[in-house]
Amino acid sequence: MKRNTVFWFTNLVGPLILASYWRGVRAVDDPLVYWGDVPSSMQSFIVPWMFVAAAGYLLMWHRFFFAWDEATVATLHWPGQQPDGKGVQRLFMVYAAFLLSSMVWIDLTRIYIEAPSMVAAVAIIAVLWTAGLASLAFGLLVWPSRERLPGARFVLAGCVMLSIQCTWWDALYWVANFGW
Repeated sequence: MKRNTVFWFTNLVGPLILASYWRGVRAVDDPLVYWGDVPSSMQSFIVPWMFVAAAGYLLMWHRFFFAWDEATVATLHWPGQQPDGKGVQRLFMVYAAFLLSSMVWIDLTRIYIEAPSMVAAVAIIAVLWTAGLASLAFGLLVWPSRERLPGARFVLAGCVMLSIQCTWWDALYWVANFGW
């Protein structure tokens, strides 16, 4: 697999995520219904984190596709493993898990709001945890190379920025406070 494939995948699916959000917000009379029982005071705290998370995503995206060459990205590996040239495949796997789960959560939430069911609730929680764990996986993929790769600390900082939103605010806080 070539890094260019991963790059175009992110450029195709990223706008589809934004389109799913636009469609999801327009599909309900009151978009605040997506917050469930999350207090408005916390909503006003969480929304700015969405922009912090986006900035973190872009920090990582820049390193993976512009600052590092394909050979460098191919050396990415999980902690405890040795480089085997399959870093691009690992990066694709993490992007696919992150982006595809991010693309479906709002539709699943709308389905749950319209007809609450345990299946829909489990699906929502599963996709939010998939996105949250994938946001952490970006950092894990770079961690073993943090001393060797120039700018790896930017990826780690971006991972933290993204993970606070996706793991803490979405998969943990929102799930606990939605009002199932």
